[in-house]
Formats: sequence, structure tokens, C-alpha cells
Amino acid sequence: MSTPTQTETTNTEGLARVRDLWNDYLPYWFMAPMVLVMVSITFFPGAYDLYLSLIAEPTLNVFAAEFVGLENYRTAFTRGGAFHSFVITVTVVVSALLLESVLGFFLAAFVAGVESTRMKSFYRVLFILPMAVAPVSLATIGRLMLNTEIGIIPYVINTATPFTSPAFLSDLPLLTVILLDTWNWTPFMFIIFYAGLSSVPDTLVEASRVDGAPLWRRYVHVIIPYMKPVVFVAALIRLIDLFRTFGVVYGLTQGGPGTATQLVSINIYEQMFINNQVGVAAAIAVVYLVFVIAIANIVIAKVGFEGVWD
Repeated sequence: MSTPTQTETTNTEGLARVRDLWNDYLPYWFMAPMVLVMVSITFFPGAYDLYLSLIAEPTLNVFAAEFVGLENYRTAFTRGGAFHSFVITVTVVVSALLLESVLGFFLAAFVAGVESTRMKSFYRVLFILPMAVAPVSLATIGRLMLNTEIGIIPYVINTATPFTSPAFLSDLPLLTVILLDTWNWTPFMFIIFYAGLSSVPDTLVEASRVDGAPLWRRYVHVIIPYMKPVVFVAALIRLIDLFRTFGVVYGLTQGGPGTATQLVSINIYEQMFINNQVGVAAAIAVVYLVFVIAIANIVIAKVGFEGVWD
């Protein structure tokens, strides 16, 4: 029979062990909630998607599903149009990323060169406005403005220029999608590049000016090399985000005409909810995930984070 003193001693030792355990693994306790969230919203859905890609049809009893191996992957790339949608997606991603990076940098350089504080504030607000438009709203407005009968853009082209306006959504759908996304997301690149330009030391720029370097040489040999970490981070974030594009393209063209603008995300949606091919949609999603991760890691390996954390 234990005495009150022995019980108090045992409780004290137990509390001490708990306190030591808490203090020894304190960083891990703080990380645990985020790890649980990441597992619940990332790894578990990913594992379930892989499971769906290997079975014929999903059932309530996961152990009773018919295992078909890589059949869904073969169907996706032979009859599901996966290869074509990958080509369209890469075309949109590369084109939009280049346009947004170049335009964003030029806008940032222009605003950084403005001397008036009031005009700088005006231009910053003006150039950021397009990013405030929601993708669905942008697609709806775009369909109206580009309509060959009532659209303001074809009307201006036909009346104010000697050219005849093309049917943007049927004749130039891919170019229209790229330009619309560029208009919407160039402000994102502008914000990051403007912050990077603002961080360039004035002493470096002044030294290059004293040495007689013209403006373009100052940018090529001084400013842009100094901004390399900023440019890399902005391009990587935008690259990954472009691979997620869905709403604005689907709202504007629904992947058409035909499959001219059928991104991988739109193909997955159509296979899942229109064709009711759950396994095929899951197979495309798995391949797409691996593809995006591989591209991101190749970019990181080739360019690297050197100087990003300095």
C-alpha cells in the first residue's frame, strides 16, 4: 500500500519526465500541427489519387476494387488526349512566364525611375489593379470584349485600324489565353521585381554611372545580376502557379475550340466529371504531379537558391 508521500513523489517524477520530453522535442511539437495539416491535405489525397489510378472503378470497399495496373495510364495517353494537353500546357506556361517576366521587369524599371513620389504611388496602384480581378470575372469580361459582334476590341480594330479583327476565341484561342493570363498576372511579377529594384544599393548604380556605363549596361551587368535571387524566386513561384491554371481558361474557352486550349487541368476535369473516367483522370493527375515536381526540381538544380537567403 503506497503512502501519500510515495504518491506525491511518483507524480512529481511523472511531471518531470513530461517536462523534459516537452523541452527536448520542443521544435517538433511546434511543427506537429503543420505536419498533420500537410499530411491530411497533401499526402493522403495524393495516395488516394494513386490508388484510384490503379483500379477500374472506385468502390465503398477499397479492398474489393478491381486492380487494373497501368491500364488507366495507357488509356490516358492513347485515347484520353493526355499528351496533347501536356503540350498545350507547356506552351502556355513557357509563353506566359516569359511575357510576364519581361513586362513585369520593364514596368518595375519604369516606376523605379520615376522621381515624383506621388506619380510612383499612382503607377504602383495602376499596375497592380489587373491582379485584383477574379479569374471567372476576367473570363466573362474577356468573352464579352472579344466577341466579334458586340465586343469592344474587335470594334476598335475594325474602325480605328486598316485591319480586320480576327475571331480571337476561334481563330487565335491559344494566343488569346496567353495574353489574357499575361494581363492578369504581370502585376505579380511587377510587385516582386519592383521590390528587388528598390533593394539594389545606390552605391553600385552610382559607381557604374561614374564609370560611364550606359543605362542598358547598368541593368545587364549590375542591377540584374544583383537581382538574380529575386528573379529566380518570382519565376519559380509563377511557374508552379501557371501549371495550376484552370478557371480563366475554362471560363473563356472551356478548352476549345475542340481541344485547342485543353490544359491538363481541364482534361482532368473533363475525364472526371464529363466522361466519368475516374481512373483515367487520376492517372493523368499522378503523371502531371510528377511532371511538375520534376520541372521545379530541375529549375532549382540548374539555377539554385544561391544568394536567395543572404
